[in-house]
Formats: sequence, C-alpha cells, structure tokens
Amino acid sequence: MLLRNTLRIVLILILIVEFGCIQNVNLNLDKKEPTLVLNCLLDTEKDTITARLTKTRSIESGHAFESITNAEITLFEEGDIIGDFSWIDSSEYILAYTVKAGKTYRIEVSAEKRNVWAETTIPSQVKATIDYADPEFPSPHYRITMNDSTEEENYYWVSAIGYRGAEGNRYKDIAGLLYSNFEYADDFNRNLYQDGYFRFEYSYYLRFTDFELPGNNVDLIVYPQSIGYPLEVFLLSTDYHLDKYMKSSILLQQMETDAEEMPIVYAPFPSYSNINGGTGIFGSMTSVSKQFTRN
Repeated sequence: MLLRNTLRIVLILILIVEFGCIQNVNLNLDKKEPTLVLNCLLDTEKDTITARLTKTRSIESGHAFESITNAEITLFEEGDIIGDFSWIDSSEYILAYTVKAGKTYRIEVSAEKRNVWAETTIPSQVKATIDYADPEFPSPHYRITMNDSTEEENYYWVSAIGYRGAEGNRYKDIAGLLYSNFEYADDFNRNLYQDGYFRFEYSYYLRFTDFELPGNNVDLIVYPQSIGYPLEVFLLSTDYHLDKYMKSSILLQQMETDAEEMPIVYAPFPSYSNINGGTGIFGSMTSVSKQFTRN
C-alpha cells in the first residue's frame, strides 16, 4: 500500500511539473511565397470536370484560402488537347467533357507567372454488383460482388453515403463506421469488433488492393453505420494518386484525433500530392453504386 501511494504521489508531481511549466513561445514562421493548390478528380460517371484552384496560406493566418480567378487550365487526353476550363465562381473552373476509362490525362495550369501540372491514368471500368446480403435481416447488410481486373494494379474503396440529422435539418454525409468480416482489407483504419456478427470495424472506408486478394472474384458484405436513408453504397476503383491521397487524408485526421488524448502524442501525417510545382491532387476513378431506401 505504501509503495502504491508513493507511486501515485510521484505521478501527480510529474503532472504538476509538466503542466505547471507552460510558457508563451514566439513562433518564428518564415514568410514564404504562397503555393498554388490544384484539386481535380476525373470520374467516368460525370459529364463535367471541376477543377479548384487556390493559394496556400500561412498557419497563423485567419483568412480563408485565396481563390485564383484568372488562371489558364488545359486538359490533355493521351497528349491531345481536349479543351480549356472556364472559371465559374470562387475557386471553381469547369470543362464539359466525359473522360474515358483506361486513358491517360494531363492537366496544365498557368496562373500568376507560375505553372503547375499533373497526370493520371484512369483505371479500367470496375465490374461489380451491389445488393442486399439478406433482405430479411433486421439490420440491412449489403453484398458487393466484383471481378478484379488482372491487367493492372487496382485500389478499391468501399463506403456508403446517407443522411444525418432530424427532419427539417438533414444533411448528406458519409458513413462514420463500416462493419465487415472481409479479412483482405487494409487495417490502417480498422479496429477489432467482437460485439456482434462482424469482426472488423472501419472508419469511413473499407480499402483493399488486388495485391492481397486470393483470386479474381471478390465477395464482401458491409454494414454502414451512423447515416440514414436513402442510402447509397458505392465501390470506387481509384488510380494510384487518388488512393495515396485518400489514405493519407484519413491518417492525418486520425493523428489529429489522437492529439486530443492524454498524454499528447502527435506526429502529423503528410498529405499526399502529385501536383508538380504546387500541391493538391489530380486523380481519377471508376465506380459502381446503388441506392437503397427504407421499406
């Protein structure tokens, strides 16, 4: 008992020392020239491409990211010019065009005497079906059956979009949690879940690649949580760049959440970017989705 009380006193003293010696620190942040930020995703399901262009801002700035409204943005397909984007509002530029699976695209931006560019190759069209796993089950589970392409490296992401909030104040959002028994998924955002039918719990997405799959035919069941109906379950097949960007973004969010715990252990995870001469993401995907309503 004496040893236990002594250890408790020592721990309290350590906490007093650690949190009692707090001083104001003047951060000497270099005034660097803002970098161009380009975000543009190519989706074969859409007939219009949207690009967003802003500038980075210093960490101590309280202002919003500055938009650029007079940039020249051009899209190339397999080396041929498709067209120039038109500015519409704030940081958004659009180009009416439907991109094609399997093609390589390049985007070039000229703004404020600076040039940035990036390339992406759109994955082949993903082949999958989505349906109820067991329509009679009290809590709806969804089965995704797909055939993996053997001609390329594939990066797959599964999730669902639904609604949160009460009637009159509802908004669309992504599932906060996904439950599954699919053992070939990436474990970077996975926790063991022993209280129910499923073994694994995932934050936002279930990610897997065809490096770990035992065969070409894939069958997985997911149970999305924290969103209401109508609910849309989807499967994305992303290019290498979008895959890296999405994973790094979730890891960064997890690090920021961990920083709220005690003791504070925070090591920011860098967000991935493939924008040459700037930062942001130029990625691509093909997808399959299906909407479900409450019966």
